Amino acid sequence: MKWNGIKHNMKTYSMLINGFIKLKDWANAFAIFDEILVPGITPNEHTYTTIMHGYASLGDTGKAFEYFSILKNEGLDVDVFTYEALRKACCKAGRMQSALAVTKEMHSRKIPRNTIVYNILIDGWAKRGDVWEAADLMQQMKQEGVQPDIWTYTSFINVCCKAGDMLRAGKTMKEMEAVGWNPNLKTYTTLIHGWARASLPEKALKCFEDMKSAGLKPDGVVYHCLMRSLLSRASVAAEDYIYSGVQHICAEMVESGLTVDMGTAVHWARCLRKIERGGGDIMKHFRRRSCLIGMLDEIYGVEVSGDDDDDDDGDFD
Repeated sequence: MKWNGIKHNMKTYSMLINGFIKLKDWANAFAIFDEILVPGITPNEHTYTTIMHGYASLGDTGKAFEYFSILKNEGLDVDVFTYEALRKACCKAGRMQSALAVTKEMHSRKIPRNTIVYNILIDGWAKRGDVWEAADLMQQMKQEGVQPDIWTYTSFINVCCKAGDMLRAGKTMKEMEAVGWNPNLKTYTTLIHGWARASLPEKALKCFEDMKSAGLKPDGVVYHCLMRSLLSRASVAAEDYIYSGVQHICAEMVESGLTVDMGTAVHWARCLRKIERGGGDIMKHFRRRSCLIGMLDEIYGVEVSGDDDDDDDGDFD
């Protein structure tokens, strides 16, 4: 634009910065903002808030608070989106007490908290696995008449799963469905990870089937999680649903054209060898379908079916 003699204004600068931030191109976003700080061009509250969101995505609380102070000192309006950027920075950096302090200041300025505000806070507590703080926030937002959305429920299910409170996670899933929110791929994936972490692959498989019944297509993350959980259980228990579950998962992965990386293939191969040495007949079930054997032997060249006396086997957890 400059080459054509067209001058930038604040609106075009803000659009450029916002575009680069959405692309996660922090270097260009920050460079353009630095270019604004020349005589005759003054950033507005929207531009400051946008650049704060950029630093928030990096968890840079120092820069986020620095521009927040500048914004206030210049007498510009501070709104819910400005505070949202601060909370996002604090939560990303794991500074939850700072995030709560920002929320209190927002409340003192009589700026109402919306669903996005609560989602950021609940997600922050989810990263720390603090189910009690997250549950308290869920209660607060309902008391204030702020309705949870799909992201609120998914974040809360995530914190329940991390805390091992699968009963509460299941109840939350039922509650969200009762109020009209259908679980999405992220919701089901979160719950499947929770059941797998709780060493209950049968529950994870049930959730997996519910996901497909809802018309959602599982991705590689879901399949890998289920396989890891099933192989872990197979190392200590010989249950029919484990064998059929592994066969089914492998068949679906092959049919969908999904593969695994070399590290995962080696880990699975070691698990299978350990199971077979312990007297398990899981390899017999695999050979009937030639699913996992083909995936490991042919695609990655990992010898699964042969004998291996090497004791350097990986763990199952």
